[in-house]
Amino acid sequence: MKTGIALSGGGARGFAHFGVLQALDELGVEINSISGTSAGSIAGAFYTHGYSPTEALESISKTNLFKIIWPAFSLSGLINMSKSEEIFKKFFKEDTFDNAHIPLQIIATNLNEGRKHVFSSGPLVKAIMASSCIPFIFDPIKIGSESYVDGGIVNNLPTEVLRDNCDIVIGVNVAPVIRENELDGPKRMIERISMVSINANVSASKAYCDILIEPTALRKYSTFDMKKAQEIYEVGYESTMHFIDTHQDEPAVIKLLNKAKEKTQTSNTTAK
Repeated sequence: MKTGIALSGGGARGFAHFGVLQALDELGVEINSISGTSAGSIAGAFYTHGYSPTEALESISKTNLFKIIWPAFSLSGLINMSKSEEIFKKFFKEDTFDNAHIPLQIIATNLNEGRKHVFSSGPLVKAIMASSCIPFIFDPIKIGSESYVDGGIVNNLPTEVLRDNCDIVIGVNVAPVIRENELDGPKRMIERISMVSINANVSASKAYCDILIEPTALRKYSTFDMKKAQEIYEVGYESTMHFIDTHQDEPAVIKLLNKAKEKTQTSNTTAK
C-alpha cells in the first residue's frame, strides 16, 4: 500500500507542513510520494531530500529563507528572486530531483500556456522558485523559453497527481479562508484576493483526498508571519495528532495506522 501527501501553498503557514510531517513520522506513517505547491513545494523538497521536519524548520528559520522568498510587500516594482536561488542552492547543492529519497512533484503555473505544469525531474531549485513566485510581486521565473509563477493559481492542493499511484492520498491545506473584516492596504488586499481565488481550486482538489488535514487554527496567521515559524509548526503537529486520534474509525485512517504497525513489527523482527 502506497501513501501520498499533497502539501498546499500558504506562505509562512507552510511551516505547519513540517509539523504535520513530524507527527506522521512519529506515528510510523511511511510517505511514498509527495506533491507540493509554493510553500508546500519547499517543505516537500526538504523532506524528500533527507531533511527531517525539525532540521528543515531550524534551517529555514536560521537563514530567514521564507522571508527572502516572500519579502515585505512593496509597490516599487517587481522583485527579482535571484537572491532566493543562492540560498536554496546551499541546501540543495546538487540541485536535482534525482537525489530525492521519495518521488516529488512540484506544481507551478505556466503563464505562456495558461495552465498547470508539473516538475518532477531535472533542476530542483528553479522548480521551487517557479512554484513560489507570487504574481504582481516577483518577476516570473524563466525556465527555457517559458515563464512560470506560483502554482497556487491553478492548483494549490495538488492531490490529483498522486491519485493514480497511491492507495491513500493525504491532503494538507494550510490556507483556510474565513471572513475578513479588515482589508486596508495593498498588501492585505493582494493577499486576500489571492487566497479567495486559490480556495476555489482547493475545493475541487479535496475530492481526491482520503484524509484531509486542514488546521483551522492557522486562520489567525497571515502569509507573511515569518517570525511565528515555531508556533505555526506546532499547530501543524497538534492538528495532525488530534485528527488521527479523533478519526481512528475511518477506513483510510485504519489502513494508515495498520500499515504503520506492520512496518514497526517488521523493523523489530529484522532487528532481532
